[in-house]
Amino acid sequence: MVTGREETGAGARERDAPGPDALAAELAAARPDLKFTPGLGRALADAVAAAERAWPGLSLPAPRFVAALAPRLAADRPAEAALAELCVGDLYLACACVDGDPRALAGFDRLLVPIVERAAARRGATASQQTDLQQIVRERLLMPRPSAADESHARLAEYSGRGSLRAWIRVVATRETLRLLGRPQREVSGDDDAIAALMPADAGPELEHFKRHYREAFKQAFREAVAALTDRERVLLRQHALDGLSIDRLAEFYGVHRSTTARWIDGARRSVLEHTRRALGRRLHVPASELDSIMRLIDSRLDITLPTLLREPGTPAAPGKPR
Repeated sequence: MVTGREETGAGARERDAPGPDALAAELAAARPDLKFTPGLGRALADAVAAAERAWPGLSLPAPRFVAALAPRLAADRPAEAALAELCVGDLYLACACVDGDPRALAGFDRLLVPIVERAAARRGATASQQTDLQQIVRERLLMPRPSAADESHARLAEYSGRGSLRAWIRVVATRETLRLLGRPQREVSGDDDAIAALMPADAGPELEHFKRHYREAFKQAFREAVAALTDRERVLLRQHALDGLSIDRLAEFYGVHRSTTARWIDGARRSVLEHTRRALGRRLHVPASELDSIMRLIDSRLDITLPTLLREPGTPAAPGKPR
């Protein structure tokens, strides 16, 4: 006979969960190189609680989650500060998916499907191709693959938590869309929004002159410049300028040093400018000094203009900042 009220679910899990000191001890055993602070145990307990609230019902014990957090904490700052930099809710979901939790996998799929649909729609994918892409991205992220240590692990296990899981999935979806659909046939919208982005609100005489005389030439020149980019250059510029992925996050994804990613992006940017200059030179037949002046204007505003210019035809601008 059972007397009193029986605890189940979240209440039982909260009652049985390790306390702050136990969680701090778990982390210390896994990462003795970290700089520990008196508030670390409480910070870990709060991180676990926040993750459980974000994804209720997942079967992921707190010690397992702390073990997953341990290798992702930067060693060059106090552990509590390093913990605050991580997207703990996203890491909690990823960790539960790697462990095969059905509810976690269902939640992950709810994130993945609309991201892949948007990436595929930008390339004009058919409904059948969108379905194929969803399955490809699932397999890329969730199917075990051999690691350097001859152990099998899912690609999702490599997610660091230093950026949102949605952005991380978006990078993979973009790459797989390019792989499946090949080189895009339409590159830029070519509408007046691109020129509007080039022009600040207080445009002076030089900008007004550019707007009146070179609008069509610029649109055609930029179309050619983007078409001349390599697939990697085009994807990098879209990831950086349109999707808002930082150099550090791109470096992490591609597995290279941040200086390499910065060099790639700078090279892609310079390629756009060089191709644009050649295309404008063929069309405008103006003195070299005037062409230099035009290019200085484009160079100074290119980073503001790129998100508009790189957007696919028919793709509406997203409200607010890129995610």
